[in-house]
Amino acid sequence: MPEIIEVRAPVSAELDVVFLHGLDGDARKTWAGASPSSFWPEWLAEDFARVAVWSVGYEAWSSGWRGRAMPMQDRAINLMATLQNRGIGERPLCFVTHSMGGLLAKEILLHAAEGRTGFAAFAAAARGVVFLGTPHTGSGLAAVVKALGLISRSTAAVKDLKRNNAHLRHLNDRYRDWADESGIRNLVFFETYPTKGVRVVDEGSANPGLPRVRPIPVDADHVGICKPADRDSLVYGQISRFIDGILAEIEVPPPRHAAWKLPLSGRVFVGRAAELDRLEKTVKAANRVAVVAVHGLGGVGKSTLAARFAESRSADYSAVWWVTADSAAAIDDGLAELAVALSPEAAGLPWEQRAEQAVGWLAGHTGWLLILDNLTDLAHARGLLERVRTGTILITSRRGTGWRDIGTVSLDVLEPDEAVELLGRTVRAEWPDAEPAGGGALCAELGWLPLAVEQAGAYLAQNRMTPARYLELLAGSPAKMFAWTAEAEDAERAVARVWHVTLDRLADTPLAAKLLRRLAWHAPERIPRSLLEGDGEEPELSEALGRLAAYSMITLDAEAIDVHRLVQAVTRTPDPADPYRHPGDIDHAREATADALARALDPVDPRLPGHWPVFRTVLPHGRALLDHTDRDTGSLCHLANSLSLYVLGQGDPAAAIAFANRAVQGGERLFGVDHPITLRARNSSASAYQAAGDVRRAITLFEAALADCERVLGSPHPDTLSFRNNLAAACHAAGDLRRAISLFDETLEGRERVLGKEHPDTLVSRNNLAMAYEMAGDTERAIPLHEATLADRERVLGSDHPETLLYRNNLAYLLWSTGDSERAVTLFEATLKDRERVLGPDHPNTLVSRGNLAGACESAGDLVRAIELQERTLADRERVLGPDHPDTLSSWNNLAGAYESSGDLTRAIEVYERTLAARERVFGHDHQDTLNSRNDLAYVRGVSGDLPLSIRMYEEAWSDAERALGPDHRLTKRIKENLETAIRLRDRS
Repeated sequence: MPEIIEVRAPVSAELDVVFLHGLDGDARKTWAGASPSSFWPEWLAEDFARVAVWSVGYEAWSSGWRGRAMPMQDRAINLMATLQNRGIGERPLCFVTHSMGGLLAKEILLHAAEGRTGFAAFAAAARGVVFLGTPHTGSGLAAVVKALGLISRSTAAVKDLKRNNAHLRHLNDRYRDWADESGIRNLVFFETYPTKGVRVVDEGSANPGLPRVRPIPVDADHVGICKPADRDSLVYGQISRFIDGILAEIEVPPPRHAAWKLPLSGRVFVGRAAELDRLEKTVKAANRVAVVAVHGLGGVGKSTLAARFAESRSADYSAVWWVTADSAAAIDDGLAELAVALSPEAAGLPWEQRAEQAVGWLAGHTGWLLILDNLTDLAHARGLLERVRTGTILITSRRGTGWRDIGTVSLDVLEPDEAVELLGRTVRAEWPDAEPAGGGALCAELGWLPLAVEQAGAYLAQNRMTPARYLELLAGSPAKMFAWTAEAEDAERAVARVWHVTLDRLADTPLAAKLLRRLAWHAPERIPRSLLEGDGEEPELSEALGRLAAYSMITLDAEAIDVHRLVQAVTRTPDPADPYRHPGDIDHAREATADALARALDPVDPRLPGHWPVFRTVLPHGRALLDHTDRDTGSLCHLANSLSLYVLGQGDPAAAIAFANRAVQGGERLFGVDHPITLRARNSSASAYQAAGDVRRAITLFEAALADCERVLGSPHPDTLSFRNNLAAACHAAGDLRRAISLFDETLEGRERVLGKEHPDTLVSRNNLAMAYEMAGDTERAIPLHEATLADRERVLGSDHPETLLYRNNLAYLLWSTGDSERAVTLFEATLKDRERVLGPDHPNTLVSRGNLAGACESAGDLVRAIELQERTLADRERVLGPDHPDTLSSWNNLAGAYESSGDLTRAIEVYERTLAARERVFGHDHQDTLNSRNDLAYVRGVSGDLPLSIRMYEEAWSDAERALGPDHRLTKRIKENLETAIRLRDRS
């Protein structure tokens, strides 16, 4: 009986490719050479994800000594039945045939096309046939058989293949007519070498005479024609193109569930028919993008309704993704997770880049559903809504107003009979024999609130309890908790009733309530279990978490904990009458959370990429804690300041300002304006404003902090010297080089006197002073000072210390800026090599070295190398730092400059414009980096011949620079000089 080898058959395949061998063939050996890896149907399976590949074996012996062979017409029907049993013929179909296999394929298709034996689907499904050495009018195979001495025992198959066989000629005429009518594709090959001295199938017999089909000659004999040596061979390449053409004509449905996240999928669902109908109508009424908000009381079932809508209509969407949207950061986190689901390689990217990648995917695809669950502020999703113009966005929120142009569906509590049904089904899902009599009274007491009913049902099932007993427990709660539940006006308090009873049940595990209070101060998802290690001993800690999970209060896995945000909100709301929410206990939980988060950041450095995962883990929980309390502690101030430094290094100065200012406010309130904790936070705040481009404010803040340091600690104190150094750096950035040099010089003198000439901070001051001299054009002072500082660094710290490598980079930069490009290139190359070895190829400082080397190569005239280095640096920075990081945007600007130097002004303008748009979006119109991009773009516009546009751009940039940076800033002066030059050139022409 026939054998079918399933080479690869994914359920999602859109085309079946079926291999049919010829006389004396085999399902595997016919299509394989000497090596095991040469079975080339497997190559097709690997190269075409949309294809299912099959190889058919059947008895087709040339000699009766070897076996039997049924007549060709019978074999065709036999094979159709066999293929049909495997589901082949139900989707588009292509045959790849050798020798007699091609004749069989024609028999199969003509039998099907003529409606015989119930196999018509094969003709409708057929899209193409590949003929490899097929004898359409017979072959010289009989001569080969005779040469082998087997003619006396030849089979029916050999007799069918005699040259000029009448049946074959008739078969070919019928196929030619049907192929022309049906439009099926055909690809024909013939051998050019003899087999056993005989051309088995010559060009004449191999040619079926099909219009617009020309047979392709192959350097092979009849056996070798179906054994391509590799993927680059003539036969494999042509067949691949042939299949590509077929696939291009197949109408492809949208991909099914490119990503899927539906946390509430499969839950018990009752009622809501009218709401689902309104929701569907609102979605269908939208144009390209459908945005719908489901709003109502907390716990009313908005999330459950959204999940039901997504689950019941999942076939309509290519992707379904659930995002917790209770803050802007949470939305970014959910989008970052979507990016990883769509492309697992994105897991190695910074979270900002992952979120951006997900938004790009949504903007470029249709047919998806994105659920933004518990959106608290429409502004948090504004950027996403503005960029995405396709797909469906379903929002759930407690907010009932402010949706403007967004369609809405209002959701109220369940009808009484629906609530009772929900309770009963929830109980019986875990306790099949239960008959929860009295469920109506319990649901009424719970205000028919779905979340409360579900929790009550889970509790009844877990503890094998009746509704009446449950009501008795509710009756023992404080009186004021009952005053409003019948009216169901406050969802959190109604839910709290249920959770109070649950915690009563856990009274023998007091640690459970303590942990719940701790968890209430985190973000709701992925709370690391390690953050709770100080709250109890093992195994009691794990057992308490396990019991909370058993009562549906939390979701638990080996690494992290999720808590419903309503549980958190209620749990962190003080109530003197509730033993689980006593104000003192809640305060203690909040302070313990701040201590744990701050402690997690104690051993890590925001400047080191290896420590970034710790910061990424803590960041959402630190944000949540700071958002939910205005009562500061020392730990909270430390946490906010640490997060400020981290997000600043990640290129988010706005978030850094918010964190730093929170630390400043807390420090001033707790310790006073001039306490060291407060002063450190003030330093972070000033640095963040400087990074955001508000250098004037940064200078003002640094000046005030320095004055307080001098007054409290004295001028020689190391902290005072650090503040003076930072003020000098801000003046340097503002272009006030005279003041910067004076402050750097004063700081260096103080550090040499207090700390010693070889102290690391002293060497930092010498480096900064040298850089200021270089910026002021005083290279005679700058170079010797750099060289001496580098020598001291190497002697004190060693040649491979990161600080030593930093100073070597700075010296190379100085040489480059003074025009010594050759020496600069050599030093940059050595520094880059050492940084790659010591820090790794992806460390931000390594990327700085590569970018600097590219700039020096550009100055030295090696433009090919410069462009290659700039492109590589840009790609690495986008991957490591994210697309909007300041260093990444600098790489874009530097690449544009390299294109400009090479004379490719078209590409230079394109990249400059892209960089300018990104900098305006990230930094604002007046930021120093943005103004620099505007200057560069104006220059290249002038060089390209558009002086009027160049002058207008210079005038606007100069006006903004004078206002934002001041008339004496070096960038303001440079823009003015470029404007004057452009005007002179215009007037001359």
